Amino acid sequence: MAGAAAGRRGKPRLRTELSTADEQRLLDAVVLFGLPKAEVVRRLIRASVQAGPALSAENTEAVVALAQQVRMVGRNLSQVLKAIHRGKAVDMEDTEAIWRGLHEAIAAIDGELTEMTVAYGSKLRRQAKLTLSTDERPA
Repeated sequence: MAGAAAGRRGKPRLRTELSTADEQRLLDAVVLFGLPKAEVVRRLIRASVQAGPALSAENTEAVVALAQQVRMVGRNLSQVLKAIHRGKAVDMEDTEAIWRGLHEAIAAIDGELTEMTVAYGSKLRRQAKLTLSTDERPA
């Protein structure tokens, strides 16, 4: 039947199953942008091709550098855990600077990755011409 209906209309159709979470995201986008579901999906499909790869060459280099930092943090944590297991760990007061440094490194990595993904999401929405509906814009 779907083939016959598509033949009459002359336009291809898409039927897909969504998880509950994805359906909610789609419904949120419908409300946020004030567009029908089909139009949100059409614009996202067009924009995903026009926007290009998710990471620029510069962002790819940044991700490689961040991965190296994550490995360094992991090695530091591994060394601390080995010392604890050997009974050679020092008092928590003496390790505060180490933990603070690890926390700062992790926060910086998280911040950079968030910045990259938010920037790409903004680029994708601009390409899709998905802007906030006038009644949903922040004051």
